[in-house]
Amino acid sequence: MSAERVIVEGLDGNGRVEWRQRVELNAGRAFTIGRSLEADVTLDDPHAAALHASVEVADDGRLFATDLGSLNGLVVGGKPWRNAQSLELPDSTLQVGRTRLRVRTAHERLDPERPYAMPTSPLERRPAWIAGIAALATAAQVVYACWLGAPRDLAISIVTSMSLAAAVAAGWVAIWGLLSRVMQGRWSWLRHFGIFLGVSAVFVAVNGLADLAGFLFAVPPSSGRYTWIGAVALASMLFLHLRHASNLQASRAALIACTIPLLLAGAAHWIEERSRTRDVNYIGARMRIYPPALMLRAPNTLEDFFNRAPDLREFADKRLAEAVANEPGTDAEE
Repeated sequence: MSAERVIVEGLDGNGRVEWRQRVELNAGRAFTIGRSLEADVTLDDPHAAALHASVEVADDGRLFATDLGSLNGLVVGGKPWRNAQSLELPDSTLQVGRTRLRVRTAHERLDPERPYAMPTSPLERRPAWIAGIAALATAAQVVYACWLGAPRDLAISIVTSMSLAAAVAAGWVAIWGLLSRVMQGRWSWLRHFGIFLGVSAVFVAVNGLADLAGFLFAVPPSSGRYTWIGAVALASMLFLHLRHASNLQASRAALIACTIPLLLAGAAHWIEERSRTRDVNYIGARMRIYPPALMLRAPNTLEDFFNRAPDLREFADKRLAEAVANEPGTDAEE
């Protein structure tokens, strides 16, 4: 009858296995851990004693650790223990010195074998294609937006916008690529480029369609529209980045991805509204040039404007009074 065996795994800071060692149990169904060659599991860790600890495997598979008189003791369940005797390991892990260990026994329940399967996400199958197509779409929309703005020098405006977009994309993708390298052991540059450029292309397209729709139906721009559209785009981008750069579950990634843009958008909207209230000369208009023939609803006539002039004057006086009242050092009784 062969001796019972266990597998001892060394874990990194993220719980990934760095090395494995198979150990045969002695007559007492135990094995020792330390730096000495006499230990059953030898560690290259200056914070471990020569014979630091022993681990006993019970008949039902439970694990019990004993400190063999070490200086630093053991860490079990996130808590330090000194001179521990028969301390149960509820999650089969312990820390000896600075080394995290996991013990696997024959009583361990294994998950079923996973079948080979193609990645379900196009972002995983063709990240280069998605990044390339998204880059072309984003560049085309940036050029189109510059042209609609009717700048004095279109070429300079396009080059400036493209350079700024390229710098932002490089910095953003570098951060997520580094996080992927730390969390998953790979850079995934193309995947993160695809996420950033794809969401950016959709964001620019939605803003353009919103501007065009406002022009077609002669609807004035709503307050904070671009801020909240940007918040939705940022939330989508963060969720995709987190799912492909970390080991977070979908629910936690969604919570983080929604909370951060919501806080940023709320703060930006509050600051924008406050600055508008204090600035009596603010005009909420964005220069976009479209052919007048596209309009589906006629704008207000000059006669309508003059009919509304008294109301506009009253509104302007009200804003002026609010701005003066909110001015620091102004006495409300004056």
